[in-house]
Amino acid sequence: MGHLSRQKFITQFVIGLIKSRNVPFCEVAQHLNDAAKPASNETRIQNFFRLVTLDYLALAQLFIRLLPATGKLRLCIDRTEWDFGRCQVNILLVTVGQGAFHVPLYGELLDNRSGNSNAAQRIALLEVCMALLGRARIGLVVGDRELVGHVWLK
Repeated sequence: MGHLSRQKFITQFVIGLIKSRNVPFCEVAQHLNDAAKPASNETRIQNFFRLVTLDYLALAQLFIRLLPATGKLRLCIDRTEWDFGRCQVNILLVTVGQGAFHVPLYGELLDNRSGNSNAAQRIALLEVCMALLGRARIGLVVGDRELVGHVWLK
């Protein structure tokens, strides 16, 4: 994604996602470019995703730069299902963050229609995320308690 206009667009798009706190293109478009009509912004978003092949590891590195530079990070893994007309999309996604601030880090499309993932898929996805972040940055959270050193905090 070395093209400067594409880099600027993806930056505007990420800021639009954060401002809108939502993912539908029509809502992100309202925060993309104030000088353009929302319908034009939405068309621009659609064209970008239709024409550009994204490097998801590079995007993950971009999202990491949005995180606090210090402190432990929390990884959350979840499966989400989106319906685009007749097309069903199942994604196994990892988010990362601290406190209430989380960003999507990395995900994989699931090729089955049931939307289920297996342990090997989840482990592989978490290994990619740990390689991106480094093990030292990741805190251990179980339920509502966090492990710091060897002490469970409530």
